[in-house]
Amino acid sequence: MSEEIVARRGTPTSEILDENGGRKRSTAQRRWRILAKALTGSQEPITADRDDQVSVRRFTSFDLLEIDRLENAPDDPDYGWHEYSAILENKPFSVQIRRIKKSFTANELIGFNNTGNVCVWPSEECLAYYLLKNREICRERRVLELGGGMSCLAGVIAAKYCDPSGVTVTDGNVTSVDNVRCIVARNGMADFVQCRVVQWAKAATALRRATQARAFGHTHPNGLRVKSWTGSGNDVANNVLESLYDVILCADCLFFDEARSDLVETIYGCLANDGLALVMAPRRGSTFQKFAEAAVKRGFIARQIDRYDGKIWSRHLELLERSQEYCPDLHYPILLELTKQKRTPPG
Repeated sequence: MSEEIVARRGTPTSEILDENGGRKRSTAQRRWRILAKALTGSQEPITADRDDQVSVRRFTSFDLLEIDRLENAPDDPDYGWHEYSAILENKPFSVQIRRIKKSFTANELIGFNNTGNVCVWPSEECLAYYLLKNREICRERRVLELGGGMSCLAGVIAAKYCDPSGVTVTDGNVTSVDNVRCIVARNGMADFVQCRVVQWAKAATALRRATQARAFGHTHPNGLRVKSWTGSGNDVANNVLESLYDVILCADCLFFDEARSDLVETIYGCLANDGLALVMAPRRGSTFQKFAEAAVKRGFIARQIDRYDGKIWSRHLELLERSQEYCPDLHYPILLELTKQKRTPPG
């Protein structure tokens, strides 16, 4: 896909009247209809109103990784295999990623977020590159990626090159997770990387219940055990989190206001004491700041880093000068480091 569809939340997500003052429908549904129109190749113009603040952008990449189509990959009209590669410190790094080519219907898009199936977003690209440059972050640690979309590129890079003790990659959409399973298998990591469907609202509810159970003395020897993340689907029986994670990765997952508290709770509940969460996303108005504030309120220590990598920052400055399509508020990912310190009892 050559266009980035950005939906920014300018109004509450409660139901609103349509343009004729008639049947109500949610703001999210209206935005997904616009997104579906773009993805299915409709010739109708994509416009934004003051409620939706929807914009169409053509910026898709900071060109941090070289992308080459693989000609010897399995032939499939709906999918294409590409190699994502980079040379750092004279060392080659590459992973093979399966990208979905088909168009999506409105029914596929409306409901749970399916945008991750469309492309690898710049934030995921930057997070993957950042991990390659800072491989010690994940070394000998349990790593979890939340909302990894159709590629879970950052999690796959971490699994292949950062020497973690274990990796779990997740998304809330079954199509995404099925695609990632194919990616993990093709990169020879099926025995090492777990792929799971995790929807934050249901995960957060389960984690809150687990916290309440611990408060009443019903603890699990591994510290945490949460079942039925999704509540439905083929992965339910396997979705059991048996221990906490040392590093959590999350790229471009902050633009839904209604999901903010659930994502914060999911990260907090899954992160080990003294663990680190790397959250990378553009500012998009106040959405990044609101997420950071919600994380601090939950108990995280938050550190916001704008200039976290020299090459990414240089590309950002170049784009500011040369690209009319580049909008930092929508495209430049800020890094938010969240740490969870072990609480000591008073006295």
